[in-house]
Amino acid sequence: MKRNETQGVNLLRGNPKEAVKKLALPLMLSMMVISLYNIIDSFWVAGLGADQLAAVGFVIPLEFLIISIGTSLGAGITSVVSKYIGEKNDKMADNAATHSVLLTILASIIVTVIFTVFARELLMCVGGRGVALDYAMQYGHIYFLASIFVVMPNALYGLLRSEGDTKRTMYVMVLCAVVNMVLDPIFIYTLNMGMFGAALSTIISLAIVLAIIIYWIYIKKDTYLKPTISNFQYDKEIIIDILKVAVPGICEMIFITFITAVMHFIILEVSTTDSIAVFENGWRMITLATEPMMAISTALISIVAANYGARNYKNIKVAYDYSMKFGTLLGIAALIIFLVFAPQIAYIFSYGETSMRLLDPTITFFHIFAWFFIVFPGGVISTYVFQGLGKGTHSLIFTIIREAICATFFSVLFGIIMGWGINGVWFGILVGYTIGGLIAIVYASSYLKNLSNT
Repeated sequence: MKRNETQGVNLLRGNPKEAVKKLALPLMLSMMVISLYNIIDSFWVAGLGADQLAAVGFVIPLEFLIISIGTSLGAGITSVVSKYIGEKNDKMADNAATHSVLLTILASIIVTVIFTVFARELLMCVGGRGVALDYAMQYGHIYFLASIFVVMPNALYGLLRSEGDTKRTMYVMVLCAVVNMVLDPIFIYTLNMGMFGAALSTIISLAIVLAIIIYWIYIKKDTYLKPTISNFQYDKEIIIDILKVAVPGICEMIFITFITAVMHFIILEVSTTDSIAVFENGWRMITLATEPMMAISTALISIVAANYGARNYKNIKVAYDYSMKFGTLLGIAALIIFLVFAPQIAYIFSYGETSMRLLDPTITFFHIFAWFFIVFPGGVISTYVFQGLGKGTHSLIFTIIREAICATFFSVLFGIIMGWGINGVWFGILVGYTIGGLIAIVYASSYLKNLSNT
């Protein structure tokens, strides 16, 4: 019997410009709120002191890696399941969705074990040292122990997005952020749990989100996809197709984490742990501003995959071109905001008595990295479009070019070799990201032009 199409599925199969707008807007709100609660984490931790804030800076790369394992699986899930929805093959879509859930459970268990057992060693690998390392362990150990609650929701978001359901993704992501914002000051200060409390509030909020997603899929049963054991028939090709996007994505994030650790050592070569706090917490604000552009890119995965499955190649090019224009306008707006309001934004991480010394360096950081928003939208959109096409290795290659060949080289050149110090490191990262982004844009534009002509 033919299944009734949901609003999300109709969007995926309809006008690509309309799909970009309607799928990206809920994602923008939800992703910005998630980034905001990460910033609020740092805001409350900043009140504990500069060492505690630096400790969060050491945990962030590993936290980012765990989240990215979930989001990379989610991207692979979205790419594969949306392709079957585009082909109007509901049986295969359900089977792929079931494979996705089982794969997510397995990945969550593996990640939890590895990060819990090797917590201290991993923190040391990303530059953790001294009293900041002890604080990082207080925050990181509980977070790593509950990694399953981090990986699973982020992967299952991909399942909802694969059927064009970004509104409910928005609801649970916003709820997660609100719960965390409420619990943070209670656990950190009222209950005097400090760094441990900051991590615990995050884990509780994510556990609530996971419970809600499971309720929608298996109790309320109102999702388009039906990922149940009765719809499961082992298919090696489905696993391979998911991993073609997920594994390069995970490798990409491992690589970024490694480069972040390298960047920490470069920073410490020319400065102190204060600059680690400036870099990691300042980058959280940069990340917040990039979330609307990331939302467009994330929405593009399901749109591209559905049209690729339906062989509507011209629609892929239309969606890409529209996304590029949309993202560039948002990037210009972010540039203006960071140039004008850098002091006010920097104060978020510098209001504490011992962290006030971070104010001026953070303002300088924002003035340099504001220009990052000019090329970032095009670079990330050009990368994500290949995830929708099931070509995750392209994204990995772009990351290696951007992070290792460009950003690391120029940060060493300007910061150490030319003796420009910490501002030279910031400028080097900016130059490297700009060159890497331009390479991705040129390649993606040419690739999609050729595809649309076939």
